[in-house]
Amino acid sequence: MQKPGHFATVARLNQLKDFGYPEVAFVGRSNCGKSSLLNELFQRKNLARTSSTPGRTQMIHLYLYGDVLFADLPGYGYTKTSKQVTKHWGTLLEAYCLRQQVCCFLCLLDVRRSFRTQELEFMRFLQGSQVSYVVVLTKVDKIAKSRLKGTIKEHTQHLADYQLVASGVHAVSSLKSTGVNELRQQILSYGSQGL
Repeated sequence: MQKPGHFATVARLNQLKDFGYPEVAFVGRSNCGKSSLLNELFQRKNLARTSSTPGRTQMIHLYLYGDVLFADLPGYGYTKTSKQVTKHWGTLLEAYCLRQQVCCFLCLLDVRRSFRTQELEFMRFLQGSQVSYVVVLTKVDKIAKSRLKGTIKEHTQHLADYQLVASGVHAVSSLKSTGVNELRQQILSYGSQGL
């Protein structure tokens, strides 16, 4: 299999096109561990840039791994606002979300946090647009193992309270590699399905 590498950066609407591969998008609140998870999935330390500064990701960065494009999207709350879909998403992201090449969204959340309104609204938008999404709870090494099962249940119930039905809920730790291999295999399986 081809090693993962940077494929393209999208900053404007006219740069969005059919790149010829199925795409899986990563989205989450700033500092939810998105770049660290991408690097762990790629098994490379610095392919996706990590930073302690919120909003470091300002554009859509695409990485090719196998036959799948991994899309690193800007964090919630640090994008150009758009009133048409949510208050926190710009026109570029709206256009990206509705492209047929996007197979699934991975909606990341630090397991220690609760869903915010904009995250729930975004998943509701995806669900209403019949776009598949999976919830990925990150940084599970930060809580006791005895609490993990109950915490996952609480998050799942929170989704149900908003009538949100994710295609799955994954618990991962980039630091300990917990759940990362299973998630990687699921993502790479989209490559065999084609567009």
